[in-house]
Amino acid sequence: MGCRWWAYSAALLAALASATGTRAADADAQQTATGFSLVQELRFGAFAHDPQSNNENAPIDASFQVLSSPISFGASDNAWLAALINPRLDFGAMINTRGRDSYGFGGFDWRFPLVDRFFLESEFGGAVNDAPTHKEPDRIDVGCPVTFHEAIGLGYQLTPNIDVVASAEHISHANLCGSHNPGITDFGLRIGYKF
Repeated sequence: MGCRWWAYSAALLAALASATGTRAADADAQQTATGFSLVQELRFGAFAHDPQSNNENAPIDASFQVLSSPISFGASDNAWLAALINPRLDFGAMINTRGRDSYGFGGFDWRFPLVDRFFLESEFGGAVNDAPTHKEPDRIDVGCPVTFHEAIGLGYQLTPNIDVVASAEHISHANLCGSHNPGITDFGLRIGYKF
């Protein structure tokens, strides 16, 4: 399921990129030219914990995320291409408020400008979870302690320093640890502050 979900996200990104066309680079692209910072933005939020399965009866995850400034791999006049070749590092955690499955994640984050102050965000990387590796009541056996982490979100830049992002986040092992691969998908909202 994780790979199919990522493929749909990639197709959506490609469609939006072709529809958006060329735009002037946004503030993130300008940050690339001024130097790299490991901590450019901090985000905090709350997520519905795997609401489509409800196997853990633990509805809320608290979340935090740290994002770097864009890593400069090149320049482009096309804002979507500039975002694609200049991703940000991201690190964070989903912490279940009832002590059920939680995970930490890290990887790359791409921010694509849309219209006005709206943006689309995509993430891909890895995660480490504390899910049990056997069947247990009110818990999800994810199948593997190390998984992939994917996310897609729609954001709005309230001010030059404050973003709000609604996103869907997913972890699974893409059947690399066996055929048991239920994954966990969370839906929620984060508020970010850029330094």
